Amino acid sequence: MKKRKTKINLTKKGKTKINVKQTTVTLSTVAILTAMLVVISMFCTIKTDAVNITLTFIPIVIAARLYGAPGAAAVAGLGDIIGWIFHPIAALYPPITITSMVVGIIFGLFLKNSIKFINILIPVLITQLIISTFVTPLWLSLLYNTPYTDFLFVRIPQILIMTGVELAVIPVILNVLERLNIAKVLT
Repeated sequence: MKKRKTKINLTKKGKTKINVKQTTVTLSTVAILTAMLVVISMFCTIKTDAVNITLTFIPIVIAARLYGAPGAAAVAGLGDIIGWIFHPIAALYPPITITSMVVGIIFGLFLKNSIKFINILIPVLITQLIISTFVTPLWLSLLYNTPYTDFLFVRIPQILIMTGVELAVIPVILNVLERLNIAKVLT
């Protein structure tokens, strides 16, 4: 016996149909990915004075593949805010949260429709070589009232390590999503 999928569509005169089931699945998935990001940032991060190695990019990449730029930006932004609520290291600084959302948007623009290596390489290079190298140190220098170059030079080893880690892990994650057909189930 075939299993029937039930979809509920709410309509008003002249309005677009809203698929309630799909909206609920999307919201739940974004919430789970956000929680995953918070847990990874709290418990699965290697921190030293100079280097901060983390896998928090994984939920953002999954959201980027499933829901594009809006979903990845939501996961990154909400993860930053909720992570701060549960584990405040410094004051909540909106420019850093917005930068996290921009990282999600960049990944979402490149990974939503294709998982070719070039579509992985470009956002990793943009986020690491531009955002992690120049933008984040700027916000940190303003937040802590410290010279920009102090943060800039300290972050270079981290950027090199994280670029390699992201280029190694992201293709594996995206291939697993494709093999398990997750994108078709959740979108």
